[in-house]
Amino acid sequence: MKDQKNKDSLGSTALVIGGAGTLLAAYIIMGFFAARWMMNRLDGPTYWLAIGTISGLVLGIVNVAFLIKKFLGEQNG
Repeated sequence: MKDQKNKDSLGSTALVIGGAGTLLAAYIIMGFFAARWMMNRLDGPTYWLAIGTISGLVLGIVNVAFLIKKFLGEQNG
């Protein structure tokens, strides 16, 4: 029975890692498009694109860190 739990654990770990990468990419893309929208709407400078993309990257890393922390907490319990 323990072998089945190990297989379930491996599969869920793979899903979390894959989901974390997708989530990070989504945050970066959302940051870019939000910055582009603000740049066009407010006639802002082009470096807003870099700020928006980096902000999306930072928010994505924070969110992935919380996701991994939550996942590892479930593994220990």
